[in-house]
Amino acid sequence: MEITRTLKITLEYDGTDFAGWQVQPGIRTVQKEIEDALERIVGHRIRVVAAGRTDAGVHAGGQVVSCTTSSAIEPGRLMRALNGVLPHDVSIIDVSEKPEGFNARFAAVSRTYRYTMTTRRISVGRKYAWHVKYSMDGELLERSILALRGMCNLRGFSKGSDEEDYSTVILKNSWTFRDNFIIFEIDAVRFFHHAVRSIVGTAVDVARGKREPGLIEEILETRDRSLAGTTAPAIGLCLVRVEYGEER
Repeated sequence: MEITRTLKITLEYDGTDFAGWQVQPGIRTVQKEIEDALERIVGHRIRVVAAGRTDAGVHAGGQVVSCTTSSAIEPGRLMRALNGVLPHDVSIIDVSEKPEGFNARFAAVSRTYRYTMTTRRISVGRKYAWHVKYSMDGELLERSILALRGMCNLRGFSKGSDEEDYSTVILKNSWTFRDNFIIFEIDAVRFFHHAVRSIVGTAVDVARGKREPGLIEEILETRDRSLAGTTAPAIGLCLVRVEYGEER
């Protein structure tokens, strides 16, 4: 009798040269690299499910995927084998066995994204930070996100269909100012296409005086996508961690 095992795989990747997470015909994606590597090692095709589908150019330091396999290879050996065949812009951090039915997407209780900006031109780290060339008011940046707490509807910040449910619970968010870097971090139950980048871009527009304070509150209330400011570039966004109930 064939035994099927469920695996949880934690990985990181540099999204610069990827067209996003999800498999798409004829282009390079992170999901395809992972599935090709797994097939090469275990000898059969495996479909993986990700906790979050990152866009083209977006990075991840703590993406999580789940999959099932009939292979008996133990987790530590599988991790080493994957890191031996994957390209240098994708690395496996951990592999563990989970109970049957574990799903990286639906079992997640929160996801944390970090957006990094720099106030001056940089060379080291330039692929991971948005160089904002405008003068910004730090106090306005901090005030702009105060409404992003608890139950929120992110339709006004998200790219997609009006039929979708854009409700989520935002657990925490913050700005950190360090040297010439400005870092926004947000932790929520779930996110939507372009939402974090749209929030950051809108906050920047407010902080540079291009838009009025209170804009984010207005967008949350009206859910009007046309009111949102500039969508920040993918270069500065990173999925830093995904948490599950047993880990809290």
